[in-house]
Amino acid sequence: MTTIHRARRVHCGLAIIGALSLAACGGSDSTGVNTNGPLSPGQGTPVNGTSALTIDGGSTGMENVLVVVDTGLASISAKTNYTVTTTGTGPAGAVSAPATALIPLTQATPTAAPSATAPTLDIGYGMRLNARTAARFAGKFRAARSAFESGSAPPRGMSRSLGVVAPQVGDIVTVNVSQATCSPSVNRGARVVAIGAQSIVLSDTLNPTGGFSTSDYQRFAARFDTLVYPLDVANFGTPADIDKNGKIVLLFTTAVNALTPKNSSSYVGGFFFDRDLFPVTDPNPAMACAGSNYSEMFYLLAPDPTGVINGNPRPTAFVDSVTTSVLAHEFQHLINASRRLYVTQGVEAFEDTWLNEGLSHIAEELLFLHIAGLTSRQNIDTLRLRSSETIRNSFNNDMLSNAGRYRTFLVAPSENSPFRDDDSLETRGATWNLLRYLADRKGGTETATWQALVNTAKTGLANLSTVFGSDIASKVHDWNVSHYTDDVVSGLPAEHTQPSWNWHGIFKALYPGQAYPLQVKTLTAGSASGTLIGGAAAYYRFSVPAGTSATVTLAAPGPIYARVVRLR
Repeated sequence: MTTIHRARRVHCGLAIIGALSLAACGGSDSTGVNTNGPLSPGQGTPVNGTSALTIDGGSTGMENVLVVVDTGLASISAKTNYTVTTTGTGPAGAVSAPATALIPLTQATPTAAPSATAPTLDIGYGMRLNARTAARFAGKFRAARSAFESGSAPPRGMSRSLGVVAPQVGDIVTVNVSQATCSPSVNRGARVVAIGAQSIVLSDTLNPTGGFSTSDYQRFAARFDTLVYPLDVANFGTPADIDKNGKIVLLFTTAVNALTPKNSSSYVGGFFFDRDLFPVTDPNPAMACAGSNYSEMFYLLAPDPTGVINGNPRPTAFVDSVTTSVLAHEFQHLINASRRLYVTQGVEAFEDTWLNEGLSHIAEELLFLHIAGLTSRQNIDTLRLRSSETIRNSFNNDMLSNAGRYRTFLVAPSENSPFRDDDSLETRGATWNLLRYLADRKGGTETATWQALVNTAKTGLANLSTVFGSDIASKVHDWNVSHYTDDVVSGLPAEHTQPSWNWHGIFKALYPGQAYPLQVKTLTAGSASGTLIGGAAAYYRFSVPAGTSATVTLAAPGPIYARVVRLR
């Protein structure tokens, strides 16, 4: 029989993060009183402060993973040190084979790096652009809302020709494509090339020849009207309509192409600019934004078959394949910003970057699920992804980037967190996966969950805790455990699983011959130390041979919480 003894649990208080969070605390009693009895594979027990956890190997021995998590979410930049001390532990695999092939302390051989001939999508350009302009609009929400409601901010420029006067295909309108906040402007002529039920498609008059045809633009209008618009609106809400035309503007322009330098390994595929939601004029000139297009709109990559712009060829088929996912991503940003500015009452700030970006990555996942005819919580695996051409192509076009970003997070889980306000792929992958985990765990109607995160005056962690519960820190701990245990350990409680995806199998197919990317260290007798930031975790694999016992002790300040899970 395999038995775990646990020291008397010392009372642990709550550490407040705004209005939320659970934190671990220390204790010194190590009497080793048996309170749990034997653990079955998949079951776990906490390591409480400095109290020693005693583990008996029993007659068969056991394999375990220790997950150490920083649940202090108040200041993600703060680093917390911890030390784990053990006696009697052996290396992983000493009793039975590892539960899954995990990455050792040195990373597995990476796949080919992005290059100019195979660039990766820079989905974060819009985020960085809007972050640079955030100070310009701080404190101006009320003025913009008041000007819109009173009619003192009449449509001008592009919004005048698209809103007050019904557009016709062939019309030329003026659009500011400058990346500056409100001045100076860089005005371009843009031709109306398609009009849909929910969309107006524009083509920059400076776009290279050989690009999309009229039928291509009409197809994009139909794709947005029938796929992207209803999908995002159902999940995140209806956008505002400041230009009073009832439509979203899709501008294909080489101003986007020009943002990618020659021979770059990444490219900008499009963006939403919250500048365009603020009035061009205002009774108080300090509240006006002269460069605003005052319209709900996107800026999108234009086809450039011969590489006229910066020597970067962008064939029509390539642009066609990437734009729909970009639209789904950017439309969430537009909905989120426009509803906060003009629809939801009492809002004085846009959503925190990490949560806003995570929701847009959820929009990409929802696009994949819709096109593939799948739903969440189906534990999608490689067999399902390969079961039809539609599913396979949609995964590659709309979901593969989420998979790649999640993988970069798993490679360095101690150094990254879903709550960082940065543009790293690791943060994006972590935030998307955390939102998916939390929604799966919450259950119920998923559209209501996503809408609740958008239609609120709260931001960041306060928003997350309102929707998913005040015990976010403990849920973050369970989520970190699930990175290891999901789909490879039997007998798991639901909180240590990820019901929507089988990433152990998918990563094996995406990266043949490479280990599952989660970085796991071996814990043998002695001590191991590390540093974590809020939301991050470290993983240690160890065995306890038959007929012996081992102890595990954690020395760390309050926000560090650890758990041992028996694997087999």
